Amino acid sequence: MKIPARYAIPILLIGAGIHAASAAPGSNVLLVVVDDLNAELSCYGNPVVKSPNIDQLAARGVRFDRAYCQYPLCNPSRISFLSGLRPETTGVYVLGTSPRQAMPDAIMLPQLFRKNGYFSAGAGKVYHSIKTSDRESWDFYQDGEGDDEQEKAAIRARYSGGDGSPRSHVLDGDGAKTRDGINARKIAALLDERAKSGEPFFLAIGFHKPHLPWTAPRRFFDMYPKGSVPEPESPTMRKVPSVALQTELAGFAQPESRTGAIAGYYACISFMDDNLGLVLDRLDSHKLWERTVVVLVGDNGFHLGDHGGLWAKHTVFENATRVPLIIAGAGVPRGKVMPQPVELLDLYPTLAELCGLPAPSGLEGKSLVPLMDSGGGLTPSRAFSMVYHYDLTSGTDILGRSVKTGAFRYTEWANGHHDRELYLMNQEPDECDNRAEDPDAIEERTQGERWLRELKVPKPGPANRPRGLLKEKKR
Repeated sequence: MKIPARYAIPILLIGAGIHAASAAPGSNVLLVVVDDLNAELSCYGNPVVKSPNIDQLAARGVRFDRAYCQYPLCNPSRISFLSGLRPETTGVYVLGTSPRQAMPDAIMLPQLFRKNGYFSAGAGKVYHSIKTSDRESWDFYQDGEGDDEQEKAAIRARYSGGDGSPRSHVLDGDGAKTRDGINARKIAALLDERAKSGEPFFLAIGFHKPHLPWTAPRRFFDMYPKGSVPEPESPTMRKVPSVALQTELAGFAQPESRTGAIAGYYACISFMDDNLGLVLDRLDSHKLWERTVVVLVGDNGFHLGDHGGLWAKHTVFENATRVPLIIAGAGVPRGKVMPQPVELLDLYPTLAELCGLPAPSGLEGKSLVPLMDSGGGLTPSRAFSMVYHYDLTSGTDILGRSVKTGAFRYTEWANGHHDRELYLMNQEPDECDNRAEDPDAIEERTQGERWLRELKVPKPGPANRPRGLLKEKKR
């Protein structure tokens, strides 16, 4: 498929000696980053969602059941795991900051491979946008608005300053001209080229779906007819502080139908999964699995009307911070499930170790290779997330920090009330019954407090504020 020139940004090699090191055979990388993908997948236990290509990928590799992003918003999360540094270190808490603005000297993950002799190319939403991408990471990179007029109209409607409520849009075309359709076919074509050349590659595709607006061809909406999506349970909330109940869509109206909105989200997952299949088929046809590490990861989770009507991300609850993480291919065990909490920060050192590359000093994650090899017998782990919520009354940003273990989640808010939350996973997996003041849970609370105190103070920086709340304040 010929890609229009306006979508492609060829990038010249930067610096001398960038191909000085030679890569070991069998260490190619295909990185798949999916926008706003929570763990509502068949291989993660959802019996309704149809995600056959992701399911097959999980079956041939390692599925991390409790993987967590470090900041539940697109750009801060991506800059964190692509740099291997916590948001507290990067200081990126908004959508418009590029990695070079925040960290001029950082060696980003794709850049590490490029510096070590790999052909490095990306298509789609790998970094947050084409404006916040990183030239030093790529030999080639493309993204664009696509050629599907209905998709473009839906995107314009969402970002033209109007209502941000969740909405679905059925596309008349087959999806090939959408952003994801174009980018999937480009990565597939690059796999064709790399298979012929035999040179090592780092290829990354960033799928825009299932991010809002929910646009997909009709056949994917037909997979979820009315009545096929059950109404999720809505446990009564007990002592959950109001500061915790804010997403990026705060201030906007609820969708007309919760199950109808969920069906739209599921349809976009299936559309994304179908495009992923186009790419994975090329690994099959060129017999690249034995020489390629494949990673699929969501940048953050997504609320689906839980907790009294939360939609989208930007909380530190499970639904916004837990994401799929699957690693398969060269050097990776098959068919394993890791139940321990892990962080997306761990992706950078893991890929470096799997491919035999020297990781930069100062990375704040840990390699998951020992965990995958051990079968899960290592020391219990924990995952940290942070977010800033906006206080409409004072016009200030409130820091929330959370630690998740296999047994509980503990969260503290730096507001005037010093609100805190504690949810015991064996009793309260939905995180609606706050046990922070329960004397029977003092051990967990004390442990969570200690771990949060060990974190560094966040680097100053502007924070994202829900545009629905900002509109409300102007009134």
